[in-house]
Amino acid sequence: MKNKINKSFLMHKIIICLAAVMIFSAGCTASRSFPNNTVQVVVSMNQNITLEGKIVDVKKLPARLKSLGATPETTIRILIQKNTTKELMTQISSALATEGFRRIFFTMPKQIEVISPDSPKE
Repeated sequence: MKNKINKSFLMHKIIICLAAVMIFSAGCTASRSFPNNTVQVVVSMNQNITLEGKIVDVKKLPARLKSLGATPETTIRILIQKNTTKELMTQISSALATEGFRRIFFTMPKQIEVISPDSPKE
């Protein structure tokens, strides 16, 4: 009898949790789901801009983002490389700002420099 009550109680908890997830996540969906309402744009070493693995022209980037469901509240994280020019960063931010995107962040990949005692001195 005690085992049946425990199973029933556990099933009741699972149903309540699922219902809560469905209710609270319903307002968070857009035409496309971005994790944490963030989309990542990548600038490659050769200065190509890619979105979801496809090369995109700077001028077409805002329209492409909108077609994927991005809104002015979507965080646009732009992963740049060391050699990304200031001009390209300005072009990207200008194009996005002109179309209403306000949350634009440029980031660089983390790089680790390891120096061992056996490394040659410069």
